[in-house]
Amino acid sequence: MGWYEPREAPPGLRGLLACSWVAMPSGRHRLVPDGCVDLLALTSGELVLCGPETTAWTFELPPGTEAVGVRFRPGAASQAFDLDISTIRDRRIRWSRLTRGTERVGDESAVSGEIAAAISGGDLAAGLVVLESVVRRLVGGQIVDDDLAERILEALAHRPAATQAELAAAVGLTPRQLHRRSLRLFGYGTSVLARLLRFQRLLALSSLDRLTAPLARLAVEAGFSDQAHLTRDCRAIAGVTPRRFLAEYFPTFPDMSDPYKTFGGFLTTMDS
Repeated sequence: MGWYEPREAPPGLRGLLACSWVAMPSGRHRLVPDGCVDLLALTSGELVLCGPETTAWTFELPPGTEAVGVRFRPGAASQAFDLDISTIRDRRIRWSRLTRGTERVGDESAVSGEIAAAISGGDLAAGLVVLESVVRRLVGGQIVDDDLAERILEALAHRPAATQAELAAAVGLTPRQLHRRSLRLFGYGTSVLARLLRFQRLLALSSLDRLTAPLARLAVEAGFSDQAHLTRDCRAIAGVTPRRFLAEYFPTFPDMSDPYKTFGGFLTTMDS
């Protein structure tokens, strides 16, 4: 595999997870935000919840680093952990710091030991199975039936330039209620969420065989008002121009056909 391999979420968790993944992320990589939250386990068995990012960041890990993870669909981690996701925005939180929801899984050391034992010897697939079982225990076998996050995402997909008032009306909330619920579900308000999802649509459209497509056309197809809008957002999110970002990003990241298959967050700035 490449350094990162996304896999379809197992049956029973597909309403909660965008994907599962295994990785050997040694070297330097630039990651971009996508509205998702990851729960990852390192070879040591250490569990880390990676909050939603607002801008791209670069990390570099030593050779031999291995990890497995699950990627929660936007809004789903809030329900699974009974957590206001804005409290972990741009942060990586050790399992021991999570006090709500995790009591359903069991003793942290036992869970970490179970994952470490499975991963040892390089069997990342076995470690991933254990991590997925942790998620099943976390939700108690039941996916919370609250479709607000999906309704917000659907509204943004159909009307990416909608105002806060228009989005609120589309999902049956007041603008104030929408902002408060969006912070809890996604970690930020709908304007930031819309910007990040629009950028992910650009990545989905900019597959390897389309990198030569005119940026102006890609910008409009992705939902930007024009190429200048794309350039402003790309500089704000990734810190570089769109053409430079795409040229650098795709050669180092496999399978960008699914905009929720990136993963954002290892231990570089993790809270201890």
